[in-house]
Amino acid sequence: MKKYVILILRIGTAAAGLAYIAYALNWQDHTDIEGAFHPGILTTLKGADLRLLLLGFVMTGMVYPILGVRWWLLLRARGLPCSLWNAFRLSMVGCFFNYCMPGTTGGDLVKAYYAAKGSDRKADAVISVVVDRVIGLLGLFVVAGVTGLFMLHEPGARHVTIFIWGTGLTGAIGASVYFSQRLRRLFYLDSLIQKLPGGALLTKVDAAAVAYRHHLPTVFSALGMATVLHLILASATAISGLALGMTIPLGLLLTVIPALFLGAAVPISYQGLGIMEAIGKELLVSPPLCTVNQLVGMLMLTRLYQILYSLIGAVFVLRGNIHLHPKDVAEPDQTENEASSQAN
Repeated sequence: MKKYVILILRIGTAAAGLAYIAYALNWQDHTDIEGAFHPGILTTLKGADLRLLLLGFVMTGMVYPILGVRWWLLLRARGLPCSLWNAFRLSMVGCFFNYCMPGTTGGDLVKAYYAAKGSDRKADAVISVVVDRVIGLLGLFVVAGVTGLFMLHEPGARHVTIFIWGTGLTGAIGASVYFSQRLRRLFYLDSLIQKLPGGALLTKVDAAAVAYRHHLPTVFSALGMATVLHLILASATAISGLALGMTIPLGLLLTVIPALFLGAAVPISYQGLGIMEAIGKELLVSPPLCTVNQLVGMLMLTRLYQILYSLIGAVFVLRGNIHLHPKDVAEPDQTENEASSQAN
């Protein structure tokens, strides 16, 4: 019952987001009382620079190999046997469920399930997905925080930068407490975790997470890859906005767009429908530099690009056998053949 309630809430939130977008858009071409022409959404899209749209699409495709390699490095650091191809394949399956399937099960949950399936170290496999997601979010903070330092003269960028650095400092303090052996003993963190409901399982999960403090070179390498990945994705999104006629400084876009992605990461609306637009309207819309139509068009294009690439994951799903350890789980036909051979 709870599952259906959450599903209804998410569908309702997405519908509200679409309603907000429909309300905010300028649908028809019109001229204001000062004689300035304001194109409608169709005119805005028809006037797009196709070369820039193609460049944005190609750049978006570059992030998926990086995504697979990043997770593969985190798996290898914990001694989990996995080929680079399998890591990439399951990453694409996770993207497919993230972008293309409605419901309450996100791509990370699907990815974690198949990563743990057939493994004798399920906690480590699941935590690798969690750590990968956290590092990905940190990459967004790095891109927005660093580019924002060069755009402090812009009010929108200044607000985002202050929020990013404030949140980052708070997170750094929390991480220092969590990963420090001395501070964990000081705050009796291990004892507290054991006393929680399901303490035995939580202790295993906690140990799998804390183990990454012994693999800092890999963690920082993954963070560097996450930063490059999100810089590419934010740039591809910005290029799509420029293709629609935006004249906003690129630095401002690279500061605000990661903040919009952070808004979309909150799982209350499909791909942040309405949420990204509402935040972007406050921070970016300033005619004639950027109109609501151009903002909405830019965000819809970046969603479309990611949906199209995520369809690669659908191919892997249809082919089956998508867990991370295919050699550990025998195929049904293979099992029957082995049984027949032994009987003969």
